[in-house]
Amino acid sequence: MAAKDQLEVQVMAAQEMELAGKDPVSHEHEERKPVTETKEGDVTDEHGERGSFAETDEHTGVDTKELEDIAADIKEHLAAKRKRIEKIAKACSEIKNRIKNVLRTTQLKRQKRDYRISLKLPNVLEEFITDEQKDEEGDGEKEEQIKIFQEQQKRWQQDGKGTERD
Repeated sequence: MAAKDQLEVQVMAAQEMELAGKDPVSHEHEERKPVTETKEGDVTDEHGERGSFAETDEHTGVDTKELEDIAADIKEHLAAKRKRIEKIAKACSEIKNRIKNVLRTTQLKRQKRDYRISLKLPNVLEEFITDEQKDEEGDGEKEEQIKIFQEQQKRWQQDGKGTERD
């Protein structure tokens, strides 16, 4: 009996499609397959499904709130979003301030280090200059020692030649 009713509904739907200018054969894949009758009734009834061609198709899930209620809900939702945005903006500004403070402290540390080095620099330069002067004096002394040694070698060579003659 349910299969007969469903077949009638399919025929009526096909006629409506023909009137609308659509080919009913090409839209068969959208329609449900005919259900054979069983002892327990329609298969769709067992699963609690509703067919697309059900005779009593009541619209469920309609929001029956008044427009004022909907507007109030929207206002509450927007207010909650604004509060979240304000919290996020506040957190971002706090993070930016922390970063600035860290950068300032590292910059101050660098400046202190550079200042300490600059205080030590004149002492280091003085030590370097005195070392260079000592090296130059030492170079002069070394040159004198080399000259003295060369003169002694000449004397020894001359003495060595003189002893060979005797």
